[in-house]
Amino acid sequence: MKSNDTTERASLYVLPSLPYAENALNPVISANTIGFHYGKHHKGYVDNLNKLVAGTELADLPLENIITATAGKADKTAIFNNAAQTWNHTFYWRSLKPKGGGEPSAVLKQKIEASFGSLDACRSEV
Repeated sequence: MKSNDTTERASLYVLPSLPYAENALNPVISANTIGFHYGKHHKGYVDNLNKLVAGTELADLPLENIITATAGKADKTAIFNNAAQTWNHTFYWRSLKPKGGGEPSAVLKQKIEASFGSLDACRSEV
């Protein structure tokens, strides 16, 4: 059934659910901020990506493959930007957690101390 391929492909990439409630990171990141960046920005990248790849050879590729296939190609900049931002935002949301922070793992702490001298010195760099 070829007549509906573009319509079916238009929703290949979906906005993944947040791994926590929008207010779960208060007071560090407000529910309003998460709602705006997740519900508007991230969703916009996903929606734009679906529109841009619909009916193309890229439509069946995993997100990472779209990024590598379009990187550095001037005629594919919009696809690259939307795919990369979709991946980036998904990674970002999954990198955060309620009541996160605290001490890094022993291996990471050792590397931080080797590079900065201490955790506090590293924190002061940000």
